[in-house]
Amino acid sequence: MKIKHLIPVFLLLALGTFSSCDLFDKVDDVSFDVTLPLDFAVNETADNPSGKTYTDSKLLDASSDPEVAKYASKIQEFTVNKVTYTISGASDQSITFTNGTLKVSSGKTIASASSVSLSNTAETELTADTAGFNELASLLLADKQELVQLQGTLSETPVSFTVKFKFYVTLTADAL
Repeated sequence: MKIKHLIPVFLLLALGTFSSCDLFDKVDDVSFDVTLPLDFAVNETADNPSGKTYTDSKLLDASSDPEVAKYASKIQEFTVNKVTYTISGASDQSITFTNGTLKVSSGKTIASASSVSLSNTAETELTADTAGFNELASLLLADKQELVQLQGTLSETPVSFTVKFKFYVTLTADAL
């Protein structure tokens, strides 16, 4: 009779041992949010009253953030939550930037804005592209940096301004 009760207990302990390895592995995981900045200084000096296409690329370097650097070799996942922009220092606030997109080096769109007034100085969220967010996350996981391209059309030039992007990202890392 006692053996009959010991067998289920033994099986339960054996199954718990095999299935709990994954649980113990996740116990020491740490998730935290970081904001990764990326600034573009636009300075178009040519006189184009009918508008001009603008394209520039900058390196988004996640490892420049102290928290990312602290866990760099232990990061298991990046999740891009949103991207915002802020315009400052516009030489002519009547100009608009249309069909604006942020892309990764492969050409995949991360986020976009159909029309941005240079007079808007408030932090504004871009329209997200989920597939682009996922691709950016996997590229950041690979080497903690990615070349990001800004492109769009200025309604006229000359113009100069700064656009500051903020990438709001959640990281999951192994704490041990």
